[in-house]
Amino acid sequence: MLGPVQAPETLEILWESARRGDPGAREELARLAQSVAERELGVRRVAPDDAKDLVQEAVRSALAYLASDGAAPREIRAFLKWRTLGVLSDHRKRRRARGMEIQHENPPEPAVEGAGPLASALAEQVRTALADCRTRLTADARSLLTLRYEGGLEAAAIAERLGVTRNAVHVRTFRALATLRECLGRKGIDPEDAP
Repeated sequence: MLGPVQAPETLEILWESARRGDPGAREELARLAQSVAERELGVRRVAPDDAKDLVQEAVRSALAYLASDGAAPREIRAFLKWRTLGVLSDHRKRRRARGMEIQHENPPEPAVEGAGPLASALAEQVRTALADCRTRLTADARSLLTLRYEGGLEAAAIAERLGVTRNAVHVRTFRALATLRECLGRKGIDPEDAP
C-alpha cells in the first residue's frame, strides 16, 4: 500500500512513470488500485468471495486504461474509486440478469421518527440540483448516462450502440460523473451523502 506517497503531484508522477512502462511504478499503481478497491468494496459490504474477484477486475480495469494511453486522470484516487464502482455496478447487473438475489448490499437505514419530511426535502433538493447539473453536460454525456444508469445497459452494449470502444465508454462516463460531482459540490451537495 502507498504509505507516504499520497501527494497528488507524486501520484501524477507515479501514473506517468507507469504509463511510460516503468514496471515498479506499474506495480505500485496496481497496489494503489487494489487498496482503493478493497476499501470501496468493504464500505459497500460486498461478500468476501465476490470482493476478491471484483478487486482483481478493478485493478485490471485501471491497468487497461493505463495501457490504452488515455489521458492521466485529474484525481487518481477518484479515478480508481469510480473504476471500482463501475466494476461493482456491472457485477450487480450481471447477477440481476441471471435472476439471482443480490446480497450483502447496505441495509436500509432505520427509520428515525420525525425524519420523513426532512429526508424528503433533502431528496428534493438533491433531485433539483442534479437536474440542473445534468443540463450543463453535453448532449452526448447526458445520453451516455441515460443509457448506463436509466437504461441499465452495460458498457459493452453502450459501446456497440455508440460505435466506440468499451474503454471509451468508461472514460466518458467517468468524466461525465466527475463533472456532475463538481457541479453538485459547487451547490453544496456531497454526492456521497445524498439520499
